[in-house]
Amino acid sequence: MSTILLAVDVQHYAPEAAEMTRDLCRGTGDSVLVLHVHEYAIGRFGKLRVCCLDDQAEQQLPEIVAALQDAGLTAEHEIHETTMGSVAHALVEVADQRDARLMVVGSRWPTDLPHVTIGSVSHKLLHLAKRPVLVVPHRIVASQHPETPGPDQTAQPVGAD
Repeated sequence: MSTILLAVDVQHYAPEAAEMTRDLCRGTGDSVLVLHVHEYAIGRFGKLRVCCLDDQAEQQLPEIVAALQDAGLTAEHEIHETTMGSVAHALVEVADQRDARLMVVGSRWPTDLPHVTIGSVSHKLLHLAKRPVLVVPHRIVASQHPETPGPDQTAQPVGAD
């Protein structure tokens, strides 16, 4: 039995990554470690969390674990901490400690770079990890994004008549 590490960014959660992990583990006996890494900036006013709202990960990770367990898998969650810009390094460190056979991460869209469908943490993981990394794209639902005006339409300011 081995471990699959499911890295979760709770602020930009992509449920497709959890679904893919569930499908990969079914019937294999693998266990799942659902991992979130709190990212902190440290400055003259102290330590400030920059990754998510208070208790957001603490609420969401047990729900993800419960869904995986309901599918018949062995799953647990952990929350780690790191400094700003070091999330990928922290994920690789935990994967190495657990000897994970695979790292699964969801990809949010749109990203900081045009025409690239992976985020900076996913991108760094692909370069840092010495084990397989599966980047699962997030499906965008049309209703999540406002329609852009077509060539024969003009954009109207909010509240304009």
